[in-house]
Amino acid sequence: MDNESTKSIITGAIAGALIGAGTALLFSTPQGEKIRTRVAELTDLVVENAPMLNERGHVLAEKGQEVVGMVKESLDGVKDLKDEAQSATQEVKGEIQGFKNSHTS
Repeated sequence: MDNESTKSIITGAIAGALIGAGTALLFSTPQGEKIRTRVAELTDLVVENAPMLNERGHVLAEKGQEVVGMVKESLDGVKDLKDEAQSATQEVKGEIQGFKNSHTS
């Protein structure tokens, strides 16, 4: 059995155990009614706020894309600056070497 299959089986077993335990808790104890009520309230809250959360998520994703674009532009600018600095360094080294050669001969 390969590693992915083993992980899938273990994940499924854990998920099944958690779902079973949660179901047993909800339906077998007197506090299950309180828990069910609270879960229903939270579900209603999520349903009511889902459109707003969805919109905010989209806005956040757009802003994230803007930031990514700005970072890429900055990195491109840094790369260009690095290339220019390396080129200038090579020119200076060439001029120094030329100066040394002209004065040592």
